[in-house]
Amino acid sequence: MYDVIIIGAGPAGLKCAEQFKNTKFSVLLIEKNRFIGPKVCAGGLTNLTKDFDFPENKIRKFEKQFLYFNDKKYSVNLLNPIQTIDRYDLGQYQLSKIQDCENIEILKETNVLKIKEDEIVTNKGSFSFKYLVGADGSFSIVRKFLGLKNKISIGLCFKSPEIKDEFAFYFYPKVLGSGYTWVFPQKEYTSVGVYYDPEKINAKRAKDFLFEFSRDKGYEIAKLEAGPINSLYSGFKFKNIFLAGDAAGLASGITGEGISFALISGEEVGKKIIEPNYKTEKLEQVINIKRRQEKTKKMFAFFSKTFFGFFVKLINNHKIQKYFGV
Repeated sequence: MYDVIIIGAGPAGLKCAEQFKNTKFSVLLIEKNRFIGPKVCAGGLTNLTKDFDFPENKIRKFEKQFLYFNDKKYSVNLLNPIQTIDRYDLGQYQLSKIQDCENIEILKETNVLKIKEDEIVTNKGSFSFKYLVGADGSFSIVRKFLGLKNKISIGLCFKSPEIKDEFAFYFYPKVLGSGYTWVFPQKEYTSVGVYYDPEKINAKRAKDFLFEFSRDKGYEIAKLEAGPINSLYSGFKFKNIFLAGDAAGLASGITGEGISFALISGEEVGKKIIEPNYKTEKLEQVINIKRRQEKTKKMFAFFSKTFFGFFVKLINNHKIQKYFGV
């Protein structure tokens, strides 16, 4: 019997667990994988994460980001630097904050097979809970138990050994619609990928375009990986069951950004369980930012060069950046 069971040791689950550090709550954190951290992810950290700490020796910071529209280049001067971090490094850093806490137990290589009203069944036994937190990604078993639908986009990418210095998005509306190609430099590699809506673009077309783009730009193509991104938010609290991160649909439908929403929602869920009267104002703020971002999604597929240039001028305004959480 545990006070809190958290399924998923990604950014949301680890941040949620951290809130219970050295409290009276008994916590079980379950992770299906052998190692905590690795995930298909570009590793971008936007302005929304400015209040969180990250290991300085593991991140890269960029004062500018570059936007390409059909290969015409535009630059955006940022109010707050955008950062990148490898997901393994982020996971291990978060894990280091809780792994020696006596009230937090961590079970790896543990698959959740079934969820009941006050109990979960796993390949390592059954566990009862007072509160359950689903932080188990886009195809969350907790979300499925609650009967919630998903809206899935796909991130398809590889780690190129070339280490670049330009943080960039490439828009090709005729090919990718409202999707984009990204180039995110990390400490030891550059993440190159394509973000797309599988309801509008099939996997082969996205893959072929990514390979064509990479060859054209001179990136050495490495092992290709794909990951789902759920952006359909339908709430985070369901009696004694909570959702956080991608499991809650808290990723941006337009950018695919998920780390910031995961960290904030994980923190807010933990605080809400500890203090039921806690007002999740920070979570509500980022949900509003997510909605603002997604209202512009349809526009990208119909951008002209002139209109895109006007958009870049707007986004260079620091007030606009803050409004959209850039």
